[in-house]
Amino acid sequence: MSIATDRVARAFRRGLPSYHDEARVQAASAARLAGMLVEDGVGPRIARAFEFGSGTGLLTTALRSRFAIESFETNDLLPEAVAYLPADLRAGFRPGPIEDIALDGRFDLIASGATIQWIADPAALLSRLARHLAPDGRLLIGGFGRGHFAELAALAAPEPLFYADPADWPALLPRGLALRAVEIRREVLGFDDLPQLLRHLRATGVTGNARAGWGRRAMRAAETRWRAEHPRPDGRLGLSHVSVHLVIGATAAGGACAGADTP
Repeated sequence: MSIATDRVARAFRRGLPSYHDEARVQAASAARLAGMLVEDGVGPRIARAFEFGSGTGLLTTALRSRFAIESFETNDLLPEAVAYLPADLRAGFRPGPIEDIALDGRFDLIASGATIQWIADPAALLSRLARHLAPDGRLLIGGFGRGHFAELAALAAPEPLFYADPADWPALLPRGLALRAVEIRREVLGFDDLPQLLRHLRATGVTGNARAGWGRRAMRAAETRWRAEHPRPDGRLGLSHVSVHLVIGATAAGGACAGADTP
């Protein structure tokens, strides 16, 4: 595990018990992703699915509420995430960085919500996943776009590894894959003060790429600057969320043959 991955793992391990209740935007995103898959004509049955970054099961639950999935394999960076899966899915859980997880055969669905932004080389991962997609299969990806947490960026706070708008995605996809549906959703969550906002971030594990915290004086100065640069009518601190949802499928040219692989 790399130093960056280890830092992310520590942050998400700390936030895992509170993530499910605090991750309101991620929960809504998971529900929307499942809905987009329905709108794309998938289902109601899916023969074989794989989800990476399953976390506390937000997307897992959303998918299972919409589809009858015969074989559902899952992955998360944290081994303890298996406890958040339904009992019947735990045998198919594989922990560790998705880049290190060997895949075997083809899947009708490969899905992930709120994970791709932590991948150092998303194009390389997508290329490998494409080799394991069935001819009429789908990649279902939820990530974040440019401007996500813009208020933090203005304070020179550390960012996750990867934010991409819908227009950025075609260049990231390997030959043989294309966008079938894409949307971007923006909303601003309000917080009473900066400590409350930072507690929310810690509770959802999204400070995993941070290298340093703020002292009291720095926090007061940051909050004052935040209110001045991003005023809201209700006087609260706003934190922008930019969710990007994608349904990706094979083009007419198709993809590469798949077998067992070694990342």
